[in-house]
Amino acid sequence: MNESYRYLIKFLLVFLGIFALIFIVTLLTPKIAAVVDRIIAKIFRKNPERVDDDIYKVRSIYDAPPKDDNAEKTADENNSNDNGDVKNG
Repeated sequence: MNESYRYLIKFLLVFLGIFALIFIVTLLTPKIAAVVDRIIAKIFRKNPERVDDDIYKVRSIYDAPPKDDNAEKTADENNSNDNGDVKNG
């Protein structure tokens, strides 16, 4: 086998190895963050005044954000005028 082919194969294997490492870290990060959040919550229980815990939940990069009903209502109110017509733009 030619020497240049060996270097090309080594380069491709290192390249794919780096991508595989990034992929594994991306999948494990939310799980590690959830464990760290639980540990921190056990240590610092002094603040029971948290009202909205949905803000602090750990989400994966593949999870869709929660649907906000208020945003749709305000968008509809902003696009309509008193005559019932819809504003352009």
